[in-house]
Amino acid sequence: MTSSASITRRITSSVLALELLAALVLIATVANHERDVQFTVFKTNLRASANALFGTLQEAENKGGSIALDSSARSLPAAAVYRVSDGNGNVLGIQGPAPLIEVAPGTFIKLMVNGQPYLFYSMSGERAIDPGKPFAVYHHVRIIYGLPTKRVWHEVVEAVRFFAFATLLLLGTTAFFLTWLIRKLLTPVRELALEADRINTDTWFFNAPQSSKRFMELRPLASAIEKSIHRLQRSFEQQRRFTSDAAHELKTDLAVIKSSLQVLSMKRRTVEEYEHGIAGSLEDLKRLESTVQKMLALARLEQAPTIQNQSCDFSEVVLESVALNQPFAEIRELTIVPSGTELAVQVPVGKKDALLLCANVFMNALQHSPSHGHIDVMMTQTPGSVCLKVRDRGPGIEEEDRPMLFDAFYRGDTSRSRETGGTGLGLSICKAICDRSGGSISISNHPEGGALVDILLPVLPDDPPAV
Repeated sequence: MTSSASITRRITSSVLALELLAALVLIATVANHERDVQFTVFKTNLRASANALFGTLQEAENKGGSIALDSSARSLPAAAVYRVSDGNGNVLGIQGPAPLIEVAPGTFIKLMVNGQPYLFYSMSGERAIDPGKPFAVYHHVRIIYGLPTKRVWHEVVEAVRFFAFATLLLLGTTAFFLTWLIRKLLTPVRELALEADRINTDTWFFNAPQSSKRFMELRPLASAIEKSIHRLQRSFEQQRRFTSDAAHELKTDLAVIKSSLQVLSMKRRTVEEYEHGIAGSLEDLKRLESTVQKMLALARLEQAPTIQNQSCDFSEVVLESVALNQPFAEIRELTIVPSGTELAVQVPVGKKDALLLCANVFMNALQHSPSHGHIDVMMTQTPGSVCLKVRDRGPGIEEEDRPMLFDAFYRGDTSRSRETGGTGLGLSICKAICDRSGGSISISNHPEGGALVDILLPVLPDDPPAV
């Protein structure tokens, strides 16, 4: 079982990790800087102490022109190690195990003395005895002076330790306030989630909290949730209405067939009466079968929203559909007038579905047109698409019917009952075919009267010529 992740914990951990990395880099920089500063001061003290030691050289008591260190003038650290010698190599003064090294004057060198690291400074100079007199004596003096570096490193470590402690204290304070601040800032998200959690199949109302609308990052999320819930509600209601309408349609047809057979079996009848009753029941069964086939076709189109490797010549399909509907048009004393069908365009719709699309639209126009009229079928092509317009001369579309025209089992015209063969599934099937191919279908009122159906389908590119 996987543990739930926390955005607050992740953000806090990420920020603290970045701060810790920055703190480590800063501590390393501070340590390096502190070391340079401390050793610069340390070297300055070494020079000053070596010069002070040079200043204690005085004329020796034997008055022979020689020099010696004045012990009363010396005030040096006990840990200091030095060696003072003249130009002849004679030791004028020494303290501790001063090494005998030969380095250039003004040079610093690191050596180990009694197991401890020391830093030595080498200097040389001329010391004059009785300067200003005609017979002044000059002595070349060399001094090696060193002090342990342990104290320097102690100061560096103390400085870094203080800085590290202050950094850890700052990180702890930052973690506390950062956690509180993130939880505070995520409150609108929690309120949005709580509001969305109240939605169920009985309550579809969703009102995004004002706290989520104040932040520009949350406004798109709140809007997307509102739109998604609206679409889900509409889809759920359509599904529920479809189930109810389908059950009602099937129940009605079955009830008609059942009642016809019951009436037929109530008493003995003549052969003609039986034949008439059976013929009527067969008609009802055909109507029931047609309804079921349309429901299956609609389910097939909605369950397979994409088309793969299907196409047809739309002009050819339109002409074939006009020919198939011609007998019904003649019965209604109507004329179908096609135009623009000379276009040869391939659309991403199977021929069977394309025929079903055209047949439903043409039949809908024929059923709504008054006798002795005509139906206009116009094809036009635009870059990347083909448009089919079908206009009848009927009463047109009522405004209150527009939102539900493509809903399953919806009949805007009460005359479209089962006596005329209407099931209310034709336009739903047309919309499913258009949506499945990436096209569209719309119905509006023509300015001069009648309804105008606009079908827009994408056109497949022509195959490249064979080389």
